[in-house]
Amino acid sequence: MHNHLQCATVVADMSDAELIEIWSKMADPDRPTDLEEAVVDEMERRDIDF
Repeated sequence: MHNHLQCATVVADMSDAELIEIWSKMADPDRPTDLEEAVVDEMERRDIDF
């Protein structure tokens, strides 16, 4: 992925289960990748508990 906005477009089409799976496998939550950051943002937008 190239940047956070491109990642946001990709994760918007993911299911809740896919988002949770990516979130649960984050290697370093203090330094998320662009994709991981977009996943967290999308989970917050959807009000998914994590």
